[in-house]
Amino acid sequence: MIKYQIETEEYCLYCPDTLKDIFLKILPSFEKKLKEYFLLFNIKKFRKIRINCFDDIQEFRNFIYDIRKEDTLPKYATGTYDEGMINFCVGNDNLKSRLLHTICHESFHIMYMELILNNDYSKRIIWYDEGMAQFCSGEFDFLNNIDKFKNFFDNIKNNTKSIPNMNQIKHGNTFCNDDYNGYYLSYLAVKYLSEILSEKEFRELMTDFDKIKKIGENVVTNAFEYYNNLLQSKKRI
Repeated sequence: MIKYQIETEEYCLYCPDTLKDIFLKILPSFEKKLKEYFLLFNIKKFRKIRINCFDDIQEFRNFIYDIRKEDTLPKYATGTYDEGMINFCVGNDNLKSRLLHTICHESFHIMYMELILNNDYSKRIIWYDEGMAQFCSGEFDFLNNIDKFKNFFDNIKNNTKSIPNMNQIKHGNTFCNDDYNGYYLSYLAVKYLSEILSEKEFRELMTDFDKIKKIGENVVTNAFEYYNNLLQSKKRI
């Protein structure tokens, strides 16, 4: 059962007693990530964020159902930012990194929704928001190793049976299915954009919804071509 544990100016934490010590170890890294987000969004301060961490998946799902007043949550979902809170459930695998990456991931969603989308969910372009949350949170930083990235990229290519128009995918069956994994494609798309755009262009893209949608029409195809060529050229060196 989750309960109140820790509070600072930036966040307050609710989690089971069994997770408190692990959280104490990762919170400095989370605070460092928040400072990176402040720079990205060009702000000096943000409101306090509540973190709700569960170790029981059904308790987590019931918590979200109660907020939404309906049982609409994809089967694959283990984290949300309902009510402007970080809500998630963790398993026992890689617990420390899982906790850190999840709170960093959901924090990006919260800040983007409030600072860029002005809480207007209709403006949200899901592939871009999910890709940015994965890219900026650092959860895929291990792919900075070229060999690990090549394995990751090859796996995505081999398991993508059809390439969707990214602007049309929504959470549920159109996001993750037997034909493609929308999370991986979203991450790859944003990583690609980070490499072909200048830092200024990459930052300004966050607010240019029309440009994001235009890019989204062919971004996966373009990213596949870009990384195919890049990895082939590195192989020849």
